[in-house]
Amino acid sequence: MKLRVTTRGCYGRVDDEIAELPIGHEFIAKEIPPAFVGRVIILEQEESKTESEKKKKDK
Repeated sequence: MKLRVTTRGCYGRVDDEIAELPIGHEFIAKEIPPAFVGRVIILEQEESKTESEKKKKDK
């Protein structure tokens, strides 16, 4: 899913250094990190597909 930081207090790696993520920063994550709940918004959410659904699509 694609997330956008909306509130200060989110930290992550920027150019291989740990830093506070600026408001408006967008990033991709598999799930919302627990410390970021309430501080980010979801811009895009991919539907998770099971392996069997993926195999059916490939046929």
